[in-house]
Amino acid sequence: MAEDFMESAAPYFRQSDTQLSSTVQRICALCILLPLPLVHYGGRVILMVIFGVLTSVGAEALWNYLAKRRQTVSDMTAVETGLACAMLMPACAHYQLVIFTAAAAVTVGKMPFGGRFRTPFVPTAVGYCLAAVCFPTETFTYSQLNENTVAKLFAFGTNDSLPPAYSQIALLRSGEDPFTHINEYLLGEVAGPLGTTSVVLLVIAAVWLFVVGNLAWQSVLSFMAAVAVVSFTVPYHTVSTFMYIVYDLLGGSTLFSCIFMAAYPNYCPKLSTARYLWGGICGALAVLIQHFGSVEAGGVFAVLLMTPFSDAFDRMVWHFRSRGISYRSVKKKMGERIRYRMKTQQERELDEFKETR
Repeated sequence: MAEDFMESAAPYFRQSDTQLSSTVQRICALCILLPLPLVHYGGRVILMVIFGVLTSVGAEALWNYLAKRRQTVSDMTAVETGLACAMLMPACAHYQLVIFTAAAAVTVGKMPFGGRFRTPFVPTAVGYCLAAVCFPTETFTYSQLNENTVAKLFAFGTNDSLPPAYSQIALLRSGEDPFTHINEYLLGEVAGPLGTTSVVLLVIAAVWLFVVGNLAWQSVLSFMAAVAVVSFTVPYHTVSTFMYIVYDLLGGSTLFSCIFMAAYPNYCPKLSTARYLWGGICGALAVLIQHFGSVEAGGVFAVLLMTPFSDAFDRMVWHFRSRGISYRSVKKKMGERIRYRMKTQQERELDEFKETR
């Protein structure tokens, strides 16, 4: 009987929350991002969310049916994936783009690996990156704010009713200054994906996830710190020092990918030290991809590249800890050395005398 089981290598972790409750919490966090897109772009946002959710749920159900597996749509992860894919789309995107992104997220990034957090990738990141590679013009062409109330209420049809615009990151990459005020980021009055433009709503969603214990806050801190440091090192020469850090952190989908992908407890490392290291590398890669890559969604691509190595970071930290090398041990040794050097010669001799006794 014992031969039927396989012993895995340390470290081991226990998850307190069920998968269903964790997923519902993240769906609620994504729903927090909906009010401002509805105000700015109207009823079209509702249809995009519906298409994204129905496509991801239908793709997962069809996959399980064809593979003769037990249906897993009741775990709500497909709903979360479809909602997140819709939040990353521009308001002027064709509905076919939303359908393609959600379908790719499930059929390429989730179900082939077994689904239900068995995949080494965040499914939303897989779907969005495939859409960005296959349809870059449609994915990165955003919408200007529509001030016509009637157009907002009845903007369910084609994307012609919403005039196109380009994000701040795209303007900076072309050598232009977007001249964006910080208040516009706070209220979501900038061009970008539906759920990524309002800093206020993103912070509220992050606080909600932190309160319910569904946010790897260590990854968030290291991610944001790395973005600030690398942005300062590799600046945009057309704007001031403060603003190019703001553009890299708040522009595009960087902050969204930090909160909803890099800080996803099921896909990022489990140990605190590993989360700091992993999140910092993700943030640095995000800025480098935005500055030197061919796409502006550096945060999503960085998470896609780093997620398969999250377990390796845990095992690396565990390997050093098992040999007495850790942040706490180094901090303790440094503290002892500092306290020893601050002592007088008489106190040192007294300590040596006590040790000999």
